Amino acid sequence: MYKSHNSFRFNRRLLATSLIVALLVSCKKEITDPADDAMLVNSKSTARISSLQSLDWADNIELLTWLSIGVSRQTSTSYGITAVTDPVFQGSRCARFELRSGDRETNGGTRAELSFPPITGLNRWYSYALYAPSAQYKYDEDDEVLSQWHQGGGETPALCLRVRKDRLYIRILGSWVDLGVFEKDKWQAYVMHVKHSSGSDGLIEFWRNGVKILNRSGPNMYSLKDDDFHYPYLKMGIYKSDWNGSSTTETSLRVLYYDDIKIGNEWATYEDMAPKPNYNTPVSSTTDPVSAPTSPAISASTMSITDFRLVNSDTEKEVMSIANGQTISLSALGLTKVNIRVTTTTPSASVKMELSGEQSRKYTDSESPYALHGDDDDGNYYYGNWNPPALGTYTLKATPYTEDDAKGTAGNSKTITFTFVK
Repeated sequence: MYKSHNSFRFNRRLLATSLIVALLVSCKKEITDPADDAMLVNSKSTARISSLQSLDWADNIELLTWLSIGVSRQTSTSYGITAVTDPVFQGSRCARFELRSGDRETNGGTRAELSFPPITGLNRWYSYALYAPSAQYKYDEDDEVLSQWHQGGGETPALCLRVRKDRLYIRILGSWVDLGVFEKDKWQAYVMHVKHSSGSDGLIEFWRNGVKILNRSGPNMYSLKDDDFHYPYLKMGIYKSDWNGSSTTETSLRVLYYDDIKIGNEWATYEDMAPKPNYNTPVSSTTDPVSAPTSPAISASTMSITDFRLVNSDTEKEVMSIANGQTISLSALGLTKVNIRVTTTTPSASVKMELSGEQSRKYTDSESPYALHGDDDDGNYYYGNWNPPALGTYTLKATPYTEDDAKGTAGNSKTITFTFVK
């Protein structure tokens, strides 16, 4: 079983000392050199001393040590994580995260993220201000992760915050909960309170711009009784698995701005955590409240299969959409190793695929992209016995489900017939 350590407590003491010193210096020192300003914490952005005991970690991007105490940066580029002066939520700077589809992978994926140590208690608070520029964060059918809580075990994180089709979702043990429109070009203040648990005492509360939009009880992590899993650790920034390998989507750029990032312990309150903007910083007034769901927000009635896409497993790239009744020439397309990716109208927890014909196969994929022969976290599409596929006619049926492993409620299935020829 994983044994938690005291790094967060050390970092909290270091953080408190840094902020107190910054406060004292800013009160007594007359700034004569503009460069000195970068050393100081803006008076409107400094965390309240009285709340420091409630914080495990905080960074408002103002000090020269920004995003360097107690976290690791996971980016393969010089532009992946930088400090900028516009736009800002509070103080004079914020953190800019940029990810491009051609970026070299790091830490097993295409990402620009911060990675935190495992938490030392299961009752925790998380908050930050977030800004998405519409020109650099365009609509995409495929999702990306903003925050995720890993527990090891080689499993998809039990809890993560994602954006797909310009909507914000929280994924909890395979169930997708729709939190409403992901608004752009305005700062959004997010506060999240989580009692991490694999049992009924688990809790997730989520506030956007001061309005609580989620209050959900129940399991939200993997059981610690399994030695493969440990206390969760947070990663935040941008991670887009659909860009792993040489895969692409309809967009090629993701830019997000983060500010006033905090992690609170069991003594924290909403007031301690709520991001505090500059007086002239506009914060979206959009409430778009979501009633507190007690079950997954995925609606089986709206889940449908939208497309079947032929994939070249040599290059990991999609070749074409497969129409019902289509004849596909493998030699004309230069294909030997082949897979088929299935897309859905709304995020599904899993998709069951049933192939019959010259070769048969049944497979359920519980993580996007949903592929007939499977794929890995690095964006590599497998091909199974399709190397090349046997020539002839096939029928493929795909059905989305509201839970992993083809469990829960089935959505609207779709069936196509196609023929492979030389």
